[in-house]
Amino acid sequence: MTINGLPLHPLVVHAAVVFAPIAGLLAVAYLVPRWRDRLRWPVLIMGVLAAVFVWFAAFTGGALENSTRSQMANAPALASAIHYHEDLAGKLQASTWLLAVLAVGMWWFHRRPGWIRTTLLVLLPIVGVAALVLVVMTGDAGAKAVWAAGA
Repeated sequence: MTINGLPLHPLVVHAAVVFAPIAGLLAVAYLVPRWRDRLRWPVLIMGVLAAVFVWFAAFTGGALENSTRSQMANAPALASAIHYHEDLAGKLQASTWLLAVLAVGMWWFHRRPGWIRTTLLVLLPIVGVAALVLVVMTGDAGAKAVWAAGA
């Protein structure tokens, strides 16, 4: 997948790198009780957008990987770097989808007391931090894979 000869993956990644950390930070900020009313909608919107853009980045990354198979066959270090990046991207994708589901649940149970809301309040910031860490690790691994390709 390309646009004017440029692979689509590096372009799409920018959206994922913006929305995933914002969603993670908002999920952590939701812990502050007086901010919850104001953060209800932003957590929901950013959580869903992060999941969609991370999925799209993974989709375009698969297409990019398929187009570089011949290059990877001749460079085991590159293949290893790409597979590590791909492994982290899968974990990031799972964490952002989980974050989106928790954000939807938190939006729905925002004013409803009970064990479900309490569970969501505990899980939301944990998954938010996981998404933050994984987006940094995935981006770093991707950058190292690009540099391995150029070396």
